[in-house]
Amino acid sequence: MTERLDSPLRREQIAEAALAIVVSQGIGAVTVRRVADAVGISAAALYRHYKNKAAILKAIIEEHQEFFMANIRQAKAEASSPLDAIRRLYFSSMALVNRYCALPVVFLSDVLWFEETQLRDLKLKHHKLLREIIIDLIHAAQKSGEIRTDVRPEEIFVNFIGLIAMPAMIQARTPEDLDMPRQTTANWELFAHAVAA
Repeated sequence: MTERLDSPLRREQIAEAALAIVVSQGIGAVTVRRVADAVGISAAALYRHYKNKAAILKAIIEEHQEFFMANIRQAKAEASSPLDAIRRLYFSSMALVNRYCALPVVFLSDVLWFEETQLRDLKLKHHKLLREIIIDLIHAAQKSGEIRTDVRPEEIFVNFIGLIAMPAMIQARTPEDLDMPRQTTANWELFAHAVAA
């Protein structure tokens, strides 16, 4: 019987296993065999879908993008205003950071930026889309009077991403230095105060 790897659950398990290896042993330790062992399938079955580390990392990047886009759709659908959508997106993003603490290591790795340029291009494509969506939300919040208009949406976006990126880096490397729920709440309160109209 052929082992099924095309289900969303199995893809998520593969991404989680690879990220666990990144946290415990570093990105260089990610191999098809190690990931297959961690998931509990044969290396041959995994190899049919993921030929090497680059293919596994590509799957991680795509999985993260799917989660993020789902969070954006949910935030927009449930929000009472543009700023509330940004708030919901921030908290759901931090939940992803908490769940997948190795993502910053992958996103900032030399493997992604210098060795596997197709991965870099994919990540940059995702970042551009994310940037456009958040800048649109910030602009809408400015138009609705929720966010100050004396700072361009592009600068507010960079500040917003910093709310996610720095705790993510600390969580990935020295999680004992961070009370993530408390920091998440504090970051949002500081941001909301700073951008308030």
